[in-house]
Amino acid sequence: MRLAYLFRLLVPLALLFLFVSVPPWASAQGGGISVTSSSVVSEFPKGFRFQVEATSNQPIQSITVQMMIGSRSIPSYNYVEFEKGTNVKGELLQRTDTVERYIPPGTLITYFFRIEDAAGQRLDTQPQAFVYHDSRFQWNEISKEAVTISYYGPVKTRAELLLGATLETLNRMGPLLGADTKEPIRITMYNNQRDMLEALPPRSVTIQRELITEGQAFSPEGIILVLGSGNLAKGTVSHEVTHILVHRATENARQAIPVWLNEGLAEYGNIDPGFSYDRALEFAIANNRLLPIIFLTSMPGTPEDVIIAYGEAQSIVRAMIDSFGEDKMRDLMAAINEGRSMDAALIAVYGFDRRELDARWRVAIGAPPYVPSEERVRPTPIPQITLLPYSLTPQPQAEAVTTPTPEPTATSVASPTPPPQATLTPAKGGACSLPYPQQGGPAVDISFLALVVGLLGLSVRVRKK
Repeated sequence: MRLAYLFRLLVPLALLFLFVSVPPWASAQGGGISVTSSSVVSEFPKGFRFQVEATSNQPIQSITVQMMIGSRSIPSYNYVEFEKGTNVKGELLQRTDTVERYIPPGTLITYFFRIEDAAGQRLDTQPQAFVYHDSRFQWNEISKEAVTISYYGPVKTRAELLLGATLETLNRMGPLLGADTKEPIRITMYNNQRDMLEALPPRSVTIQRELITEGQAFSPEGIILVLGSGNLAKGTVSHEVTHILVHRATENARQAIPVWLNEGLAEYGNIDPGFSYDRALEFAIANNRLLPIIFLTSMPGTPEDVIIAYGEAQSIVRAMIDSFGEDKMRDLMAAINEGRSMDAALIAVYGFDRRELDARWRVAIGAPPYVPSEERVRPTPIPQITLLPYSLTPQPQAEAVTTPTPEPTATSVASPTPPPQATLTPAKGGACSLPYPQQGGPAVDISFLALVVGLLGLSVRVRKK
């Protein structure tokens, strides 16, 4: 590992050590400063409120709350408001209801107060732990190994089911990705969409009204929100856990993991997949709508292309693992974690870059080669798959809409013809898919929200026919 990346790795560890280690001056009373009382309570969804009372023989100048939020590697802090004096009462509302300050419910907060007076004396209180729960409900917890699931109501059996799915995914995907499976993961399980809606990150009114979210991973915090009542809840939590593992395996990467790899791995790790992505992929192949891998660094902008992107992602990753084995995928994660670009990592491990991967994968699935044009002109969106009325989940008996074949989407550089000795094996078995929205990304993964936008677009288009 290069010196620069070693430095990037050691600095957060050193800060974390200084944070969690109890300094020699840390106590409930030290020097001329003492804390007479302190507390923290959840005021969900606004945030959580700290209160502290302190005294000193000199006027107290500042009080800060030092926090470790979930599994984040860097501490954060905020100032407590109070009137200066030798006996003070202060409080701080740590807001969580904005996009910038959002913290998912169920996050473990480790904190201490740092108090300084006019004489230069400083007191750091003993670190304490607080779980920022959704205060609308009375929460229970079950834990095993590194996983804790918070739930409310008489649904312990469902919580145990998701706990088992999480552990199964960790045991399967942790070694494949070379990711840490010992670091804690906390899962907050909601019983219905209405309850879960208010816990999600702030979004537009339109999105809140039109989308159904079954799960969302917050990888830096090690938190997952999941709709436990969903039919595919096991697959949902399995998919989101894999996103956290991908983040851990590549946390030193220079660039965000591209969608085709991140979502493809999440679906490869899905222990209870659906079928909608295979259908989307088949449609894209038949209508020459495949998207070049080199442009799948983030989700496409149209609902139709979003669904196709998921189908491509799960097919590409499965073909790579089937053809070259799990060890190669683990080596790829390690190469990305060393700071190599996506193409450099692929060449180092597999011997080819994204363009050639795209060409070989198309051969493996029987798709025509991509022929780029000099102008990136997208065809007019066309109807794809007919969904049954009032259903967000594609149904087996749904019929495809017959449409003319569009011109190829011109968004890539030409892919070289793959050598005959290095072909990919097409993915086998059923489709890995979750037809309801879920989210994951470097900080907040919103990919499954985009999936449902696509499904809604298809449904609305069919009803207009």
